[in-house]
Amino acid sequence: MSSPYHHGDLKAALVAYAREQMEHTGFDGLSMREMAKAVGVSHTAAYRHFADKKALLDVVATESFSELLELTRQGAASAPAEPRSRLQASGMAYVRFGLSAPRRLAHMFSSMEAPQASETLRAAGFGLFAFLEGLVGAGQAAGVFRAGDTFQLSRACWAMVHGLATLPSLTRLAHSSQELETALLSAEEALAVFLDGLARK
Repeated sequence: MSSPYHHGDLKAALVAYAREQMEHTGFDGLSMREMAKAVGVSHTAAYRHFADKKALLDVVATESFSELLELTRQGAASAPAEPRSRLQASGMAYVRFGLSAPRRLAHMFSSMEAPQASETLRAAGFGLFAFLEGLVGAGQAAGVFRAGDTFQLSRACWAMVHGLATLPSLTRLAHSSQELETALLSAEEALAVFLDGLARK
């Protein structure tokens, strides 16, 4: 259960509670009234910050994209300063996020693709792809990755990493900590094979 609301942080409290419920029990049956009650305020107070439940969940998606972007940046920064290592470390950071927060990752992309998605949400999602595209482009410029359409190669890389991040939860392959560790090892090997194919011949 989330901590009770304290003056000045109601918006953050509602977002935190929605994130928590998303991963543990889902949020389809939750109403704004129930979420407001859970953090200790009236539903009227909650509506001062969010027009409706969708607006609240869009903020969850937007902030989650920002969080994932920061994790991938940290992954790249922690790797040796050469393109392949940076791209692999960034990709593994993405996979770890997906394995630890599968429902949130699914929500992020379904929200971004919705016709009524806000420009802020779309920009957050595109920002994540732009970072990946920058890593691929840097590898091409350094002569490490094959020449070709950077956008298309980046899309292929994104598809690979996103699949590795989501497949275990979709197929119920990852439950225990040992199974999650196995999924991470498999992802690391699969990503290495992909990067072998991306390498300049």
